[in-house]
Amino acid sequence: MVQHNVPFAVADHFSPLYKECFRDSPTAQGFKSASTKTTCLINEAVAPHFKKELVMKMRENPFTLGTDGSNDTGLEKMNPLTVRIFDTNKVAHRFLDMCTTSGRSCGTTEVIYTKINDTLQENDIPWRNCVGLSIDNAPVNTGARNSISARMLKENGSIYIHGCPCHIIHNTAKHAGQKFMEISGFDPEDRTVDVGYWFKGSTNRKGYLAEFCEFHESEYMEMLLHISVRWLSLERCITRILRQYGPLTSYFKSLNEKQPRFRRLVDAFSNPLTEVYLLFYQATLPVFTLLNLLFQRERSSIFQLHGEMRKFIKKLCARFMKPSALQG
Repeated sequence: MVQHNVPFAVADHFSPLYKECFRDSPTAQGFKSASTKTTCLINEAVAPHFKKELVMKMRENPFTLGTDGSNDTGLEKMNPLTVRIFDTNKVAHRFLDMCTTSGRSCGTTEVIYTKINDTLQENDIPWRNCVGLSIDNAPVNTGARNSISARMLKENGSIYIHGCPCHIIHNTAKHAGQKFMEISGFDPEDRTVDVGYWFKGSTNRKGYLAEFCEFHESEYMEMLLHISVRWLSLERCITRILRQYGPLTSYFKSLNEKQPRFRRLVDAFSNPLTEVYLLFYQATLPVFTLLNLLFQRERSSIFQLHGEMRKFIKKLCARFMKPSALQG
């Protein structure tokens, strides 16, 4: 259940299932472990066992820490502390502690760092074994003076601070898009959000769009929602809109709604340059998203990074440099 992230509620079906599957087994016939007992076993027996194993390895071997704060949607802020360590002939990623913080200062450097430091001290894990820290590039994490990384470097000056390359690539594309918007007046994020939320939760609107798809002899496809913090969603949303561009154009030109979102969409799909702008982004975004996907792989890919970074830079340069200069 832990390995495959199965909900604990599934355990309610284990007892009758085992009794049915193994009718000749006295062990199976006497098995009783529903969700309450299974939750207790995992949290109070299995989890402490593996945490103890991890702590013992961290006391004697080098390791890398990784942490990132949760979105502020609850009373407590979660700062899960994960560990990268050499375990059984391979580099493994392990969970150490949730490091929850609360109160008005729950997201400050001092509170988060104190929680992380307390976790290591309580388990007698020496800072000298920490060789790296993987965090995103927010000032609270990587600031030059009062930040989590600065405080960790005081504990061990040899720690390598590794910011999030996915954020850097995403922010590079985002800032370039903002400059493009200043010139063209077209914001792809606003348009994809408007399209996604216009059809979200309305069977009537979706049904009307499906009729236009049939008229244009194209397959109806659900409109996707773009979420700004999801780095790869914009490309998918733009591609989906382009595949339905004809039906969408007919849909918005045929109705007369008064909502501001609808009026913005009518103006966008009445402008012939909208499709051109979307095609430009569809061709440009993969330059960033393909490298971003490489960084998000679960398996180790460090041996590929140098070559892939060179390819990425060449792809960018090829869009505004002469081929002869690029070859040199």
